[in-house]
Amino acid sequence: MGDAYGPMMATDPIAWTFGPHNSWLSRIATYAPYGIGGGLGLLGVLSGVTLAALGVFDGSALAVALVFALVGGPASLLYWWALVRYGSNGSKWFAQYAVTSQLTKRGVAIATVVGAIIIATSIAIVPELLALLFAVVVLSLVLVSPLATAVDLEPDEWRLTLGDDAQFGGKLIVNLENVISIRRLPLGPLSSWRVVVVRRVYGSTLFVPVPDRHIETVDQALERGLAATPTAEPKTPGTTRPMRIVLATIGTGFLVIAVGFGVLVIRTETTNGGRAVYPVVLLVLFAVIMLGYAGYESWLAHRTAVSDG
Repeated sequence: MGDAYGPMMATDPIAWTFGPHNSWLSRIATYAPYGIGGGLGLLGVLSGVTLAALGVFDGSALAVALVFALVGGPASLLYWWALVRYGSNGSKWFAQYAVTSQLTKRGVAIATVVGAIIIATSIAIVPELLALLFAVVVLSLVLVSPLATAVDLEPDEWRLTLGDDAQFGGKLIVNLENVISIRRLPLGPLSSWRVVVVRRVYGSTLFVPVPDRHIETVDQALERGLAATPTAEPKTPGTTRPMRIVLATIGTGFLVIAVGFGVLVIRTETTNGGRAVYPVVLLVLFAVIMLGYAGYESWLAHRTAVSDG
C-alpha cells in the first residue's frame, strides 16, 4: 500500500509485551491492588491474634474471625487466592486489569507486607489518607494496568494489534491509515518505555506502550498512516442532545451533593474517623464519570456537525 510520500519501505513485523517486569510504574500499578487487599487481610489476622493473646476475646471468637479471614467474604485470603489462581480462566474482566499471568508469588508477598505497613501508617497518622490511597489504587487500575498488553506491528500491512484472543474483548486490530493524530508520553527518566497516544477516525483513543528500541519503527509506521487517506467513517455520538443534557445534569447533581456534604462535614467538624470522606470521594467519582461521558459525546456531536457543515 502506498501514499502521497511513496510506498512504505519493507519492514519485518515486530512484537513486544509491556508488563510489571518492564517498568516501575507498571509494577506499582499491577501490585497495588494486591498490596491493599492483602494488607487488609494481613492486618486483620494480626489484629485477631494480638487481641486473643491479650485476652480481649476467647478462642471461639478468634476461630470465627480466622474462618472469615480465610474462607469468607470478598476480602478473604481464599477469595483473593482464587482470583489470582483462576482469574484468567474464570473471569476475563479480572484478567484484563489484574495481569495475573505476569504476577510472581514473591511480588504478591512483598506487596502484601508493604500494603499492610502503608495502611497501618495511614490509620495512625490521618485516617482520611485511606480514601486517597484507595483512589490512587483505582486510578492505577484504570490508567496503567490496561497498558500491560502484547503489541504486534506489521508495517507492510499497515496494521497494529493490541492484546490477544485470551484477553477481555479479544485482540484489537488498528488500521494505521485510520490514525488521525499521535502523541508521545515518556514514562519518566528511569524507564526505557513511552506511551504513544493514538487517536483514530473511528474508535476510542488508544494508549500503546512502546519500548525505546522500537520507537523509531513505530513512529515511521504511524507517520505513514497519518499521511494516508482514512478508510473508516468518523465516529459519531451514541447519544442524543437530550440524553447528554440528562447525563450532565446528573453529574452536576452528584458534584453539588458532594460539595454540600463536604461543607457540612467541615462545619460540623465531624468526620467519624474519616468515614465521612468516602461518600464525598464516591460522589465526586460518579460526577466525573457522568460529566466526562457527556462532554465526550458533546465533543463528538460538535465534530460531526462541523464536518457536515
